[in-house]
Amino acid sequence: MLSHQEVEDLLEQARRNEKILKRLDQVEEFLLAHHGLKDFLRHLGRRVAQLYELEAVSLVLVSDNQRLAEALQNLGDELPEQCFPAARQDLRLLLLDLERPYLNNRLSKEMLACFFPKGPFVASAAVVPLWVRGELLGTLNLGSASPKRYTNDFETDFLRRLGRKVATGLDAALLMEQARYLERREAAVEMAGAACHNLAQPLTTATLLVEKLDRLLKGQGPERECLVALRGEVERLGELVHRISQVSEYTTKPYAQGLRIVDVDASGAEPEPQPGEGVT
Repeated sequence: MLSHQEVEDLLEQARRNEKILKRLDQVEEFLLAHHGLKDFLRHLGRRVAQLYELEAVSLVLVSDNQRLAEALQNLGDELPEQCFPAARQDLRLLLLDLERPYLNNRLSKEMLACFFPKGPFVASAAVVPLWVRGELLGTLNLGSASPKRYTNDFETDFLRRLGRKVATGLDAALLMEQARYLERREAAVEMAGAACHNLAQPLTTATLLVEKLDRLLKGQGPERECLVALRGEVERLGELVHRISQVSEYTTKPYAQGLRIVDVDASGAEPEPQPGEGVT
C-alpha cells in the first residue's frame, strides 16, 4: 500500500505531466495557425518562451541544408531575431550527439555564442534537435535563468515530443514556401513569354522604320544624330527583349519604395559550368 507521501508525489507528477501536455497542445495550435515560413520563424521563439515560462528561446537553422538555404533566400530578408544559422558540423562538435536533446546547466562560451548569441544570459538550457524524415533542420533551444531547470538527469520524453512537433511545423512551412516559389517562378516565366510575344512585332516594326529612315536621310546633321541615337535605343530594346525571353528562374532585386522586381539578368542567366564540365 502506498504511503500518503507517495500518493502526493504521484498526484504532483500527474499534475505536472498534464501541464506539460497542455503546453504541447498549445504549441501545436500555434503551428497550425502559422503556416508561412516568415511568420513561423518570427513568432515561434516568443510563443514557446511564453508557454514554457523561459527567459530565452532561439532557433538555430542548419546553414548547409540546401532546402533551408533556398527557402530563406526566397524570403529575401535577414533572419528574424533569435534565429541563427550554424553548420551541421559545428552543431555536432558542440552537442556530440545530434539524435537526442542536450541538457546542460554549465554552458560554455561556445554554446552560448552558438545558441544564445544575443542573450539574455541563461544558466541552463535544453537544445532539441529538429529532425524530419531523416533530415536535420536545426535545433530549438530553451534557455532558463534557473540552473535547476535543465540538468543532465532531466526527463527528455516531452522535449522529444516538442522537437517532433516543431520540426513538423518547420517542414510544413518550408514545403509551403517552396510551393509559393514554384508558383511565382511559373508566373514569372509565363509573363516573360507573354511580354516577348507582345513586344516582338512593334520592335520589328521600329527596327524596319529605323532602317528606312537611314536610307531616306542624306548627309550629316541633327537629324542623322537623332537617328543614330534612336537606332541605339532600338538595339538596346532588342537586347532586353532577348534577355526577357531567356527568363527561366524567379530572382528579384530591390526597387524603389521597398518594392522588389524580377531581376531579368539574374533570372535569365545561364548556369555557370561546373569544374570538369566541357563545352560540347
